Amino acid sequence: MSGVMPTQVVRAIDHMFPDAQRGAKNLQLNAAHGSRLTAVLDLVKQVPQELLIIPVQDYADLIWSMGSIAYHLEIWISRGPTGAIAHINEYDPVTVIRRVMIQCPDEYPPPATIELLFISDAGVRNNIRQDVGATNRALSNSEWKAATVLGGASIEALLHWRLQQSPPADITRAGAEAVTAGALKKAAPSDLDYWGLNETIAVAAQLKFIKPDTVRAAKLAQDFRNLIHPGRSTRLSQICDRATALSAVAALEHVIRDLS
Repeated sequence: MSGVMPTQVVRAIDHMFPDAQRGAKNLQLNAAHGSRLTAVLDLVKQVPQELLIIPVQDYADLIWSMGSIAYHLEIWISRGPTGAIAHINEYDPVTVIRRVMIQCPDEYPPPATIELLFISDAGVRNNIRQDVGATNRALSNSEWKAATVLGGASIEALLHWRLQQSPPADITRAGAEAVTAGALKKAAPSDLDYWGLNETIAVAAQLKFIKPDTVRAAKLAQDFRNLIHPGRSTRLSQICDRATALSAVAALEHVIRDLS
């Protein structure tokens, strides 16, 4: 398994330990709960570290709870099913783990994801960065189709953002030049929100926002992203694979480099 999301841990706890959902104090956990406690511990260990975005005290409580469960599981195996798990601030460890997990997001860019600090709007920056992070995570998890599609979508989002920073007159002029140069078959819609990846690449290239090698890489990523349409994939006898995913991610890196 590539990773367990915090919400999955919460759902599992709610199924196995309904009292934890109610947040009741002083619940007793003993050897009779051993198999369920083992399951909770294994699930938490599979949550990616970058998703544990919590205050230091909550993180400490999480580690304390996991350690307490692991310690008692060993005791019960070696000495027999005696004793109950001590409470952590009046709550049993499972309730504490649930409280921590429910604070964590299910998606977040991996630590290596570039900051995109050239985007001044924090909201836009975080949204695009999350998409870039999802692309990188899909690639690392060998999810080739997801990486191919998300890579193309991230490229489109970045170029759309950059074009929005330009005067409308410049966009109109560049669009006309793209048609003249044969990069576009017809003029792009006046509203950028109706543009696709083809228009954003062509006009961004005319405005020199991206370099020629980036244009070539982005066009290739566009072609591969179109493979999500079954008819096109069948006609071309192609599928999304490691090569298409790597190409999409490489094109994304080219775009980030040029816009930085």
